[in-house]
Amino acid sequence: MLKCKICGCEFNAVKERHYISRDNGKYGLATAFGSNPEDILHDTFDCPACGCQITVQERKREYVLSKNKIMEKNKD
Repeated sequence: MLKCKICGCEFNAVKERHYISRDNGKYGLATAFGSNPEDILHDTFDCPACGCQITVQERKREYVLSKNKIMEKNKD
Protein backbone atom coordinates (compact mmCIF):
# COMPACT_ATOMS: atom_id res chain seq x y z
CA MET A 1 0.00 0.00 0.00
CA LEU A 2 1.13 3.51 -0.80
CA LYS A 3 0.04 6.52 1.21
CA CYS A 4 -0.17 10.03 -0.21
CA LYS A 5 1.77 12.50 1.95
CA ILE A 6 -0.59 15.31 0.93
CA CYS A 7 -4.14 13.97 1.40
CA GLY A 8 -3.47 10.72 3.31
CA CYS A 9 -5.20 8.48 0.75
CA GLU A 10 -3.97 4.88 0.84
CA PHE A 11 -4.00 2.88 -2.39
CA ASN A 12 -2.45 -0.19 -3.95
CA ALA A 13 0.52 0.16 -6.26
CA VAL A 14 -0.96 -1.42 -9.39
CA LYS A 15 0.80 -1.80 -12.72
CA GLU A 16 -1.85 0.21 -14.57
CA ARG A 17 -1.02 3.36 -12.55
CA HIS A 18 2.77 2.94 -12.67
CA TYR A 19 5.03 5.08 -14.81
CA ILE A 20 8.69 6.02 -14.90
CA SER A 21 9.71 9.62 -14.24
CA ARG A 22 13.10 11.31 -14.36
CA ASP A 23 14.80 14.15 -12.56
CA ASN A 24 15.44 17.42 -14.35
CA GLY A 25 18.69 17.06 -16.22
CA LYS A 26 21.13 19.30 -18.01
CA TYR A 27 20.49 20.01 -21.66
CA GLY A 28 22.29 21.74 -24.50
CA LEU A 29 25.84 22.97 -24.03
CA ALA A 30 25.72 22.18 -20.28
CA THR A 31 25.72 18.44 -21.05
CA ALA A 32 29.13 18.66 -22.69
CA PHE A 33 30.75 19.80 -19.44
CA GLY A 34 28.63 17.87 -16.93
CA SER A 35 29.81 14.90 -14.92
CA ASN A 36 26.45 13.11 -14.55
CA PRO A 37 26.10 10.79 -17.58
CA GLU A 38 22.46 9.70 -17.07
CA ASP A 39 19.23 11.14 -15.72
CA ILE A 40 17.99 9.52 -12.51
CA LEU A 41 14.84 7.46 -13.10
CA HIS A 42 12.08 6.82 -10.53
CA ASP A 43 9.15 4.44 -10.16
CA THR A 44 6.18 6.79 -9.82
CA PHE A 45 2.44 6.69 -9.15
CA ASP A 46 -0.23 9.42 -9.02
CA CYS A 47 -2.59 9.58 -6.05
CA PRO A 48 -6.09 8.58 -7.24
CA ALA A 49 -7.72 11.05 -4.82
CA CYS A 50 -5.75 14.30 -5.30
CA GLY A 51 -3.46 13.56 -8.24
CA CYS A 52 -0.19 14.31 -6.43
CA GLN A 53 2.86 12.53 -7.76
CA ILE A 54 4.32 9.85 -5.47
CA THR A 55 7.90 8.88 -6.23
CA VAL A 56 8.44 5.43 -4.77
CA GLN A 57 12.09 4.59 -5.43
CA GLU A 58 15.02 5.18 -7.74
CA ARG A 59 14.92 2.91 -10.75
CA LYS A 60 18.09 1.24 -12.00
CA ARG A 61 18.63 0.62 -15.67
CA GLU A 62 18.94 -2.95 -16.90
CA TYR A 63 22.56 -3.94 -17.49
CA VAL A 64 23.12 -5.60 -20.85
CA LEU A 65 26.41 -7.41 -21.39
CA SER A 66 28.11 -6.47 -24.64
CA LYS A 67 28.94 -9.22 -27.14
CA ASN A 68 32.67 -8.69 -26.48
CA LYS A 69 32.21 -9.39 -22.76
CA ILE A 70 30.25 -12.56 -23.50
CA MET A 71 32.98 -13.80 -25.87
CA GLU A 72 35.64 -13.13 -23.20
CA LYS A 73 33.63 -15.15 -20.64
CA ASN A 74 33.31 -18.09 -23.04
CA LYS A 75 37.10 -18.19 -23.59
CA ASP A 76 37.70 -18.93 -19.90
